[in-house]
Amino acid sequence: MRNAARDVAIAAFFTDLGPVADRVTVVTISEFGRRVQENANGGLDHGWGNVMLVAGAGVRGGQYYGRWPGLENGLDADVAVTTDYRSVLAEVVAARTEASPSTVFPGFQRERVGFMVGQ
Repeated sequence: MRNAARDVAIAAFFTDLGPVADRVTVVTISEFGRRVQENANGGLDHGWGNVMLVAGAGVRGGQYYGRWPGLENGLDADVAVTTDYRSVLAEVVAARTEASPSTVFPGFQRERVGFMVGQ
């Protein structure tokens, strides 16, 4: 589902950057996911699975990267995590900075996600 306010805000941010917009990569991450099963109040409790948005310089946009695990509607049903957020951030680090992902994330073995040009 698209979020119009988010779309407008990100577009305005890039517009405000003006001539340096082609040097900026934005990553958005929510701090929590949602459970699949509705709770007693008709809402959804915090869960695990989530979504990230990456936009701007160096991004192969216009598509979804990752694996959709499907939904299980049980009492403790979370959307399964299929991509470690550090793999996403490490790919941005590798493509857009001179830093080493292994220095930024010591001991972490990243999986290639493939959304950044040159990665």
